[in-house]
Amino acid sequence: MGVFSITSCYAFFPIGESGLGVLRTELLNFGKRRGLEGLTLIATEGINATVCGSPEAIAEWKAMLTERFGHIVFKDSTAPRSVFRRFSVKIKPEIVGLKKPDVRPQGRHRHLSPEEWEKTLEQEDVVLVDTRNSYEYSIGKFRGAIDCGTDSFGEFPAFVEKAKLPKDKKILMYCTGGIRCEKALLEMESQGYDNVYQLEGGILGYLEKFPHKHFEGECFVFDYRVAVNQELRPSDVYGLCPHCGLAGSIRVHCRCGKQGFACGECLKDPSCRTCSKRCRNEVRKAVATTRTSVCG
Repeated sequence: MGVFSITSCYAFFPIGESGLGVLRTELLNFGKRRGLEGLTLIATEGINATVCGSPEAIAEWKAMLTERFGHIVFKDSTAPRSVFRRFSVKIKPEIVGLKKPDVRPQGRHRHLSPEEWEKTLEQEDVVLVDTRNSYEYSIGKFRGAIDCGTDSFGEFPAFVEKAKLPKDKKILMYCTGGIRCEKALLEMESQGYDNVYQLEGGILGYLEKFPHKHFEGECFVFDYRVAVNQELRPSDVYGLCPHCGLAGSIRVHCRCGKQGFACGECLKDPSCRTCSKRCRNEVRKAVATTRTSVCG
């Protein structure tokens, strides 16, 4: 297979709890029969999926979801190889983990199209809030955006409470593909903010229209690409650090002959200058054996 197609989507709509198991089985069977790989989350509030496969299989997946659930916006890209190892469908309390299952978006609510977002950034004085985690923010962000300092989306309500953002200014928020902002905006409204807007389609949707403009760096993604560049192609700068699972930008030449990436934090441990946890453990065993021999 020369090119793999990748599609991401989410949609909020009610699903009966008793029907989740049946839906999971149907989606699993559909994907496996077509050789798809990726992760799909389903909950009583809707669906959140990123799936990879042949262009034909992805087209069938999109058609099936649209026929079954109605209008869904898909964000598409390509990669030279699969960006997942397996195909899985998981039942969760939420399709995006704010840890507030009662917060349920309904329809469009204060969305700005990429064109409206760009115009607002050019013409108005606004507060920009990045609703993603700090490790995502660190490799790419909108110029001047606030880092929430979170390690998981469930920490966002506490950030809003402590940050004391100005309520007299327009606040723009964004995330990777839009799903986190759907709930983040409702959370901010519940805390008294009524001049808040979200970027429709997230960073990925913005970069389709405005690469190399107000967004700086690359966009973290939750698959083996680790990040995509301004053209939405797999990153050449970042790779998966095998020791912590986050983005690494430092190339390492492993003792096994392979090359890989690691992050600066993990490389504080010399044994992590390796391409995998397996090689790291071999290094640690060798060091321990040497020390035992010397001490003996």
